Amino acid sequence: MSNVTTTFTSTLDAGAVSYELLEHERTDRAADEAAALGVGTEEVAKTIVVTAGDTNVRVVLPASERLDMHKLRALLATGKALHLLTEDDLARDYPEFELGAVPPLGGRTDEVIVDRRIAELDRIAIEAGSHSHSVRIAPADLVSAAQARVADVCAD
Repeated sequence: MSNVTTTFTSTLDAGAVSYELLEHERTDRAADEAAALGVGTEEVAKTIVVTAGDTNVRVVLPASERLDMHKLRALLATGKALHLLTEDDLARDYPEFELGAVPPLGGRTDEVIVDRRIAELDRIAIEAGSHSHSVRIAPADLVSAAQARVADVCAD
């Protein structure tokens, strides 16, 4: 297990969260991760990091869906513009993870939003901070560990 994976799993361990660590071929997209794991894209979650001024928010949604920034802005009730973090921002704010593989927990403390479609599932797979490791976890455990809000933030 790599150090980047350990950062995420240590956070889960500290919260006594049950999970299964899955090693797979390196993937750069959530859809490819689903194929590597032999599951449907609806069973794989991706984490998108958005900035609202000086605050980052990690948003977890199904690999098969797109984030609706208007819904997210309304949910956050911020007058600030929302932007996806650039690769430079991700590297600066999340150096403990591989670029593009930021998990919902670990490293700095951010607000976490979990889309309701994820929360309704029994189990999901999500990148564990590296492009070659995923964690299978109950969404309810993820929501609890992250103290996340559950909301509809996917594009219709």
